[in-house]
Order: sequence, then structure tokens, then C-alpha cells
Amino acid sequence: MNVNLRRILSVAVVLIAGAAFLQPFEGDAASRSNQDGSLTGTWRVELNPRNCQTDEPRPPFSFLLSFAQDGTLTEVMNSPAFQPGQRTTGLGVWSHGHGNTYKTLWEAFILFDSPGLTRGRQRLKWNFQVDGDQATIDATSQFLDINSNVLGNTCATGTATRFEGSHDED
Repeated sequence: MNVNLRRILSVAVVLIAGAAFLQPFEGDAASRSNQDGSLTGTWRVELNPRNCQTDEPRPPFSFLLSFAQDGTLTEVMNSPAFQPGQRTTGLGVWSHGHGNTYKTLWEAFILFDSPGLTRGRQRLKWNFQVDGDQATIDATSQFLDINSNVLGNTCATGTATRFEGSHDED
């Protein structure tokens, strides 16, 4: 191999290895994504549901929502309305509206009947208004039986905080 070509290849390898080594020290991905007002990342949500017709409040509860860059989302909720194991994790999609607004749509299966709930699906549609690491939410939820007949609706408002932290925290 030509000596000059060998030197060029050696320099290229050193530059690539150096860039790969320095990349982890540029700051975490969550910090970089926060600057553009994006929904991408994981959020802690506090939701305040209510009856859509009467505005009667229902007990508040929390969610974890994770938004991937490819437009998919994963949800885990902590609602007292469901018995343990009654509802699956929610899966769905999200899209950018305009400015710092986003729309989401996802579903979860309700696996068995209980008082007030029937086996079927829960379909959730939420609108997010993102402001840095905070967001406000306007939400609706529809309950459907196994034949896709609508059984009921709920409405809600909520707030979300971007989930951040260091892997080094105790």
C-alpha cells in the first residue's frame, strides 16, 4: 500500500474514533430535543378526568407517555378505574400540528369486565401544547366493546413534565 494512502487512512480512522469518543460528552439527547419544543421523549402526566356531559370530576391519576421520533407512542397509566391486569399498555401514534402543538391517538385493550367497565378497547385522543419541558393537555377517551360499539366517553385536562434525569442518580 502506498505510504501516503496509509497516512490518509490512519488520519481518517483517528478522526472517526475521536468523534465517536467525544459524542457521549455533548450532552444527553433529551436536553438537545427540549430546545426545539418537540414532544419526543418520555413525559410524566397528571390527568384530571371528568364526565363530558356534566363536567363532574373523576379521580385524578398519572401516566407515563413515551414519544419516539418515528411518530409512535407507548403509554402506561395508573388509573384507579382499572383493576390490576385489566388494561394493557397503550400503543399509538402522534403528529406535529403547528407551532408547539401535537395530536396523539392510541388504544389499549380492556381484557375483562368489572363494575363500570366492559371488555373491549379504550381509544384516547389527546392534544398537547408544549412549552419547553412542560405541556398542557386537552384529552378525550372513548370506551368500546369487543364489537366496537361506543359505551362511553370521558374528557380531561392535564399537565405533563418531561421525564429527565441522570443514570447516575440514586
